[in-house]
Amino acid sequence: MKIYRFITALVWFCCACAALAHESSHLTIVTEEFPPYNYAQDGEIRGLSVDVVKEMARRVGSVEYDIQLYPWLRAYSLAKDKPNTAIFSIGRNHSRESLFQWVGVIAPARFYLFSRPERDELKLDSLEQAKRYRVGTFPKTVREQYLLEKGFLMDKNLISIYDYGRLFDLLKLGRIDFWAMNELRAHDVVLKKGLDPSKELSRAFFLKELSPEGYYLAFSKQTDPALVERFADALKGMHDDGSYQQIVQRYLGQ
Repeated sequence: MKIYRFITALVWFCCACAALAHESSHLTIVTEEFPPYNYAQDGEIRGLSVDVVKEMARRVGSVEYDIQLYPWLRAYSLAKDKPNTAIFSIGRNHSRESLFQWVGVIAPARFYLFSRPERDELKLDSLEQAKRYRVGTFPKTVREQYLLEKGFLMDKNLISIYDYGRLFDLLKLGRIDFWAMNELRAHDVVLKKGLDPSKELSRAFFLKELSPEGYYLAFSKQTDPALVERFADALKGMHDDGSYQQIVQRYLGQ
């Protein structure tokens, strides 16, 4: 009986060690539903950023990983607090700088305050002028954080809603005056409603300070810096041989 108990305990110990070793070597990469950068289709996670990240992982080699799709706040929390976890497509700003290990830009992005084309009175020469109006944002995004840092006030001139489609609807109905948004994502939202973005959205103000390079891949602070460096080297190699530009062109025609 003692031998049986010893063997059982040994088996459990070995299983626990194996699980721990797997957890320490396995990389979890999290993202959100944010087309055309990352999105679920036909049971797969696809998009511009997804293709770049997968190619980076292929070049790194010998790294077991999976890409998981979560709501943004869940993905952000996991990537901030868990070892061996990475996140994309994430904007980089001052408030996030010390929370992650930043690999590099994996996708281009341009941010605007969008208005309705027919609202000619909404002419902005500065971001400060926008404080007289209502600006719609998605909670905890780099866009919302940026506007809060610039002195916008929640529920006064900043309206925060967990639904990109709803934000566009509010803009269309005049319930908000501006929509702080990434241009490619905004166009995708409008197209999915069967509408023409050129007729529905007007670029009222370019947020040039907001993550000017684009979206990043970032790792949790608890992840081995050597692994982060390997991904950074892979991304540099993609820029050097032109494969990064080829992926961007495939999606954007740029």
